[in-house]
Amino acid sequence: MPDISAVHVDQALTEVSIAYRNLQYVADAVFPVVPVTKQSNKYFIYSKDNFRTLDDARRPGARANEIEWTLSTDTYYCEGHALAQAIPDELRANADQAIDVDVDTTEMLTDLIYLQREILVASKALDSGVITQSTTLSGNTQWSDYTNSDPITAIEDQKATILKQVGQLPNSLLVSYPVFKTLRNHPKIIERFKYSQVGVVQPDHLKSVFNVDNFYVASAIKNTANEGAVDSLDYIWGKNALLFYRPPVAGRRTVSLGYQFTLAFGANNAGFFVKRYRDEGRTADIVEVQLYFDAKVVAANAAYLWLSAVA
Repeated sequence: MPDISAVHVDQALTEVSIAYRNLQYVADAVFPVVPVTKQSNKYFIYSKDNFRTLDDARRPGARANEIEWTLSTDTYYCEGHALAQAIPDELRANADQAIDVDVDTTEMLTDLIYLQREILVASKALDSGVITQSTTLSGNTQWSDYTNSDPITAIEDQKATILKQVGQLPNSLLVSYPVFKTLRNHPKIIERFKYSQVGVVQPDHLKSVFNVDNFYVASAIKNTANEGAVDSLDYIWGKNALLFYRPPVAGRRTVSLGYQFTLAFGANNAGFFVKRYRDEGRTADIVEVQLYFDAKVVAANAAYLWLSAVA
């Protein structure tokens, strides 16, 4: 029989975990979270039969034209993601009162898992092999070329592309911070505000310019250097832009670029599961944070991607 400390889920630390978020992360905005009760399962995919033109004329006494509609399925699998850290008794005994090592450790582990999830979602949302409605810009087509480029027209044109594919106008635009920095100084955008009292163009102004419900600036960074080496920092979302549709609420018969199927057993509402257990051999408490999820593109044609949007 295991000791109870080895199987106890620390509810207090779980609540700490859900309270801590880096506001620069946008994974939830791109792929809304869908709580699930099974680690793997199927979900339904409706066809585009609703867009089909049909003969619905009916003569008196005749039968109505009988039609068929199709339904397919796909699967998800919530892979486990976990990090742990030991808190030796000596560290706890020597910590100043201003430091809560349990909370600090839980927040650090949680943020690192958020970081890895952000990297994973970005890798899928920026994959032109999956998001085939895409363009790689270069030279004078990049939005950093203030003389030749017109990002307003470029984005407006691709709204029609998405509308024709999924029957919904895209309502969200995500740009990395380098793209945001370029757009806020683009002459064609500045022109829109020249007679207003706007000083520096902010995200809400760009939301208005591009006529979207949601405008996200993805500014989170990652460090790809090995531990102990010189830091190698870069933007997770690169120099790219993504126009897409996301539903107000994830549900049945709705279109979404992607979802995060998140297993919520014994966890808080965000899916995080925090354990604290004793390791007497190390004279330490172990704090472990877990998250089970599958970040998946479910409707690739609900998005348009610009790679290398700026130089």
